[in-house]
Amino acid sequence: MGDSLKDARERALPLIGFAGGFRRSELCAIDCTDVERVRQGVVITLRRSKTDQDGEGRKIGVTFGRTKFCPVHALEIWLDRGRISEGPIFRRVGKHGWVFGDALSPEAVFLIVRERVAAADYNPAPCSGHSLRSGLATSAA
Repeated sequence: MGDSLKDARERALPLIGFAGGFRRSELCAIDCTDVERVRQGVVITLRRSKTDQDGEGRKIGVTFGRTKFCPVHALEIWLDRGRISEGPIFRRVGKHGWVFGDALSPEAVFLIVRERVAAADYNPAPCSGHSLRSGLATSAA
């Protein structure tokens, strides 16, 4: 991956998605106010999810990693470089490096995962936005 703003987003998105076991719709819904910095990393509040239709919410801890693939650092870099301090965390990035104010769509998360898998020289066909969540479950098992 390069050092562009889009690369910063596309580094943070799958790392946070995998570390938190998030669905693609949950990643799209994370807002700056949902991220709390703590000594061990961050706590992300999901206000609503597929299994929480009443919106009771739940908190997901994402700890600092021990390698260059730290999800917390990747998120901090994306937020800093994108100058994101309010609103949706994961947003569209234009061709000329403009960061839009609206959140990515779940379909965009799917496409980003596929593009990153292909760029790593793996077959993207079996991968989807759900691969982040199922990958964590498989690794945990």
